[in-house]
Amino acid sequence: MSIPLPGTYRIRNVAFPNQMFDLIGGGIDADTPVAGHNNNYASQNMLWTVQVVDGANGLVRLINVSSGTFAQAADTGVGVVGSPSIALMTIVPRTNLGEYTISTPDGQACTLVNADEDTQVTLDDPNSDDSQGWTFCPV
Repeated sequence: MSIPLPGTYRIRNVAFPNQMFDLIGGGIDADTPVAGHNNNYASQNMLWTVQVVDGANGLVRLINVSSGTFAQAADTGVGVVGSPSIALMTIVPRTNLGEYTISTPDGQACTLVNADEDTQVTLDDPNSDDSQGWTFCPV
């Protein structure tokens, strides 16, 4: 299975299907949190451009449409944030068709631990839990 094509998407969590990968407030400041947020079709904070860097290895840039910042995180347990610095992420297909894991190049998976509004997406060791599953909904 391949990764999503280049384009603009809403990124939806598998475990909490009404929670989108959202740059809180569409902030342009470094370290603006990326969190799960209820779907809002009017919000560009939830729109992410997938720019494929290396399709064979799933390497992409996730660029927030509202701010132009890149999704990134540094370490396990650390929250995912928007950053003006170019950052790479890896998209890996999961067992279920259309579901993916979003990871750092060193393999730490983006995880949404609950469905509470504005819970920050964090990095964790990869596992098969749906809290690490994401679907890419084209807009």
